[in-house]
Amino acid sequence: MLTLYIGNKNYSSWSMRPWLVLKKAGLPFEEELIQLYVPGGKDKLLALSPAGTVPVLHVDQAVIPDSLEISEWAAKCVPNLWPKDLADKERAKALCKQMQDDFTAFRGAAPMNLRRRTTSPLSDDALDSAARLEEAFADCLGRHDGPFLFDDWSIADAFATPYATRFASYDVPCGLKVDTYFSELLADEDYLQWEMDAMAEDWIIEAFETV
Repeated sequence: MLTLYIGNKNYSSWSMRPWLVLKKAGLPFEEELIQLYVPGGKDKLLALSPAGTVPVLHVDQAVIPDSLEISEWAAKCVPNLWPKDLADKERAKALCKQMQDDFTAFRGAAPMNLRRRTTSPLSDDALDSAARLEEAFADCLGRHDGPFLFDDWSIADAFATPYATRFASYDVPCGLKVDTYFSELLADEDYLQWEMDAMAEDWIIEAFETV
């Protein structure tokens, strides 16, 4: 029995990643949404794991409290979630770690908000951070022939999807190759299911609306 605890679908980029991974893996799971930034919400999160954050995957008695760890667990069940080529697999893992830890100026200035569309300019630091991310994507796409970062869909593409939404929400320019790749991610049927659920939410987190 798998239960994935997630946050608001409109805002929680961390939750989207393992949700997409589990969907692509074909692993049946129950989904439990915990509203973020509401009274009592933090207590619910702390009851799930000591980190007090989402996502959290409960696997029988085991608790996995991190997007990348959840994805790694899924890849042990379904090995084709990582690229087949060993060198590409290591690059994909390193890129996922970088997407999780780096690009903080871009993430801070442009939090995921699927409903939002704005042309307000971002700071130079945020744009520089976004440009470094685009460069990393363009480098991967230039090394492969497929529509995704490592030819076939992989965990790296799940980690890239919330960034694709940020480029769209905040009207951040990018080159044709990466823009085409983002269009591929945002046309994916599993992403569209997540987006549809997000659009149906009526919760507002003001901090993410006014940044």
